[in-house]
Amino acid sequence: MTRLPAIPAVLRRRSLRLRITIAFVAGAALLAIVLSAATLLTVRRLVEDQRIRSSTRQTLFAVLFAREFLATTPDAGGLVSRLQIRQNFDAMVTVGDQWFATGLELTPESAPGDLRALVGREGFGYRIERRSSQRVLIFGSPLPPAQTDLYLFFPLEDIDRTFSILGRALLVIGVIVVGLMAFFARRLSAGILHPLAAVGDAAQRMAEGLLETRVESRSADELGQLAASFNQMAEALRDMVQHERDFVAAVSHELRTPLAALGAAVEVVGEYAARLPEDGREALGLVREDLAALRKLVNDLMEVSDLDSGRAALRVEPLEIRTFIEALLQRRRRDATLTGPKVEIETDKVRLERILGNLIDNAYEHGEGRDVSIVIADDPDGFRITVSDRGPGIAAEELPMVFRRFYKPDRSRTRERGGVGLGLALAQENAKLLGASIEVTSIPGEGTSFVVRLPSRPLLEDPR
Repeated sequence: MTRLPAIPAVLRRRSLRLRITIAFVAGAALLAIVLSAATLLTVRRLVEDQRIRSSTRQTLFAVLFAREFLATTPDAGGLVSRLQIRQNFDAMVTVGDQWFATGLELTPESAPGDLRALVGREGFGYRIERRSSQRVLIFGSPLPPAQTDLYLFFPLEDIDRTFSILGRALLVIGVIVVGLMAFFARRLSAGILHPLAAVGDAAQRMAEGLLETRVESRSADELGQLAASFNQMAEALRDMVQHERDFVAAVSHELRTPLAALGAAVEVVGEYAARLPEDGREALGLVREDLAALRKLVNDLMEVSDLDSGRAALRVEPLEIRTFIEALLQRRRRDATLTGPKVEIETDKVRLERILGNLIDNAYEHGEGRDVSIVIADDPDGFRITVSDRGPGIAAEELPMVFRRFYKPDRSRTRERGGVGLGLALAQENAKLLGASIEVTSIPGEGTSFVVRLPSRPLLEDPR
């Protein structure tokens, strides 16, 4: 079974958790901004309206006082001196081109032009202007005699300072609210994503062949129902796969007896091959080839059943790699260029032979036996054995599928040039048992290389 690429759980969860957290934080920030702005503007408007009403009353009293004062004492400077006693505003009286003010910085230009025009038309009004980086509430009113006007300046510095403090307080509160929402969003997303991550991890393990994987159901809500449904699916899948494995094992076992009988019968007929006509001898040869292929298929299916059911065991023993490969080439009557040092490892000799034997046979059968080479070299965690040929190669889009069961990269090849597509799949499964891995690279028209990365000592448990 081909192992799917493992994706760390934290990477699978990070994106969704980040999106949930960002959504909560963005919502909290938007809500905090809207509420803070609405609160600040509303309170500011109320406070300013209250200040304008109180200032209007003071202005009216000042206007009445100024009218009475000028009616008895026509002295604009004296009027300003009397108004200067009031500490909560500044005053300015203009008489034609002359003006008298409570502060040296006050001039007729200190009043807005539209307000001066309004007062010049015998009107009464006010404006809010910014003067020297501070806001000022300015009232204007005409006085008798003609061309005499009164302007009062009420500073709004205390309001601005109060709302500056209030704005900073709202900002701090908003940051605290956003931080709390981020904290609760992460807690909430963790509570939601933990069961989903558990289901995802369980699905990954099942895809790797661990069909006994189950998910713990801790609640009766939708997430608990998801876990329960996953467990039911996993149970049904395990039963189905087990039935298939039992069927393959039973069929393979039952086929061994008739195959043995057929083999004996073919050997008996073979003793009389010289008496058979030429067509009969050709038919006998075909029967022998088909019988050998069928025996190999049955043996492969039996091995698949053992690997899938977990009955495959390791017999670890010391082994010198170079000598082992030389003996393997002799037994299989293969001629290859072998290079590399003599190194000793501890591994399962039988399973290593199945791996390397399959790769060597493929190099000869599908690589057309041209310039087959085997190279032994050091690897960070052990050793690597590279089996290369100079055959037609494998297309790039087919490389990821060569280790699938019953997959044949060369769909045009006939049975005489290959098996049913189980060899590389079994080599991969045996490599996993040894804690090894197999990698393949190929350039069409130049050849194919298989690299077996072998640890110095295999794991004592099934690494799958």
